[in-house]
Amino acid sequence: MASVHRKKRRNRTGKEAVSYEIRFMVGEDRRSYYPGSKATTKKKAEEIGRKLDALAFDATQGDTPSPSLAEWLLSLPDRQHKKLASWGLVTPRVEACKFSDTITIAEWVDRYIAHGTGTRKESTEKQLEAAKDALVRFFGSERTIDRLTPNDAEDFRLWLQTKARIVKEDEPENGLAKNTVRRRMGRCREIFNLALRRGLIDVNPFADEAVSVGSNPERQFFVPHDWIEKCIATLKPTERTQLSERKREDWRIMLAFARYVGMRSHETRLQRWEDIDIPNRQMIVRSHKSPPERVCPIFPELLPHLIRAKEMAPEGAETVVTEYTPEMNIGTTFEKIIKRAGLEPWPKLFQNLRATRETELMALYPTKDVTSWLGNSKPIAIKHYAMTMKSSFDRAIKEGAKLELTKTPQNAPHQAASSGNQQHAPGASNSGETSENEGLSHQQQLPATNSSAQGGTRTRTAITAEGF
Repeated sequence: MASVHRKKRRNRTGKEAVSYEIRFMVGEDRRSYYPGSKATTKKKAEEIGRKLDALAFDATQGDTPSPSLAEWLLSLPDRQHKKLASWGLVTPRVEACKFSDTITIAEWVDRYIAHGTGTRKESTEKQLEAAKDALVRFFGSERTIDRLTPNDAEDFRLWLQTKARIVKEDEPENGLAKNTVRRRMGRCREIFNLALRRGLIDVNPFADEAVSVGSNPERQFFVPHDWIEKCIATLKPTERTQLSERKREDWRIMLAFARYVGMRSHETRLQRWEDIDIPNRQMIVRSHKSPPERVCPIFPELLPHLIRAKEMAPEGAETVVTEYTPEMNIGTTFEKIIKRAGLEPWPKLFQNLRATRETELMALYPTKDVTSWLGNSKPIAIKHYAMTMKSSFDRAIKEGAKLELTKTPQNAPHQAASSGNQQHAPGASNSGETSENEGLSHQQQLPATNSSAQGGTRTRTAITAEGF
């Protein structure tokens, strides 16, 4: 555990100043780290000490630093970052050029990616590469970072929305989806923020661009369970496909995982047999996202597919899916399976399977339980996954909220205003003739007579339902 030591020294003006030394272990070696202005109090120095302990632990385990730790590393001055790199805790930074007019967009993005190597997930690296490709395609390989303006960023966004998608020669130009555009712009803002902090540019051209990702109801699609069963049926050994027998079995359980457990695409290929407890009907779901592990019930819809997968698994297999890795792009094969089943591919193939399952479960179980099973939060589930269901609408028409309402008598007796005795309006009959107020609710009926304070009677014209 890191220890903090208070040091007294004199600054350049001769005044006494306080600094801190943080001592911590890297393997079996003791190191001393001086945070300088980053730690103006002992509390801040202790916080940095905890970060250094976590960084040393990740380095010894070969793990990637957490997002918060990676963000802290990016904020360090070059001198302090270089010291950590000399101890093998981080990857050395690539030195930036002195003059921004010598740095092209492509060069700067390469430097930015190298700057954070080892602190990001592989998916983040791919997003940065995609942002670089888009920037170079639009601005060219020779454009320098200091020549980009906010107007250029706006033109770039418009191009992403209308022409950025790579299509075949005979297909019309097309843009990227709304959320994909926002992710690209967000990565561009991130890349140019570092150039701004380094003093290479005066303003970030992407600073005012919208980058938050929201839901897109137009791309939501409820996938009926019998559709997935049709897809699974096309993977039977008797059906002729280009997939090997082992790959067919993998696809059967992957589709069942996605539709009946709501797993993300990569999660369908991460699961291990040691985490699946069929007798107790529960399983541990592994993920590359947070949380890395979660406990989920083995739903009745999944059980027969899981039992078959266990029976068909190769001897000694550790993972449920053996022919596909989490990094593989399997979308094209999935589309072929859907078409072979006689169906039309829906938007966001795997995400809508997950959204469909979460919507079904949220209609039956508490939201907190469902989100813990599927590995997201209530706000994310409501914003990105939950869908309105016509079946719920139809059920609401028939059943409502199932409230027990007391029925109001059709002919409520009239109470005299003063005496409380029942009185009949002039001309009223007791012979069973139909009253003009018959069939109205209590609120709709108005008395034909009213007792005065002197006990007299005043006649009032009766008001029927048609008078309202």
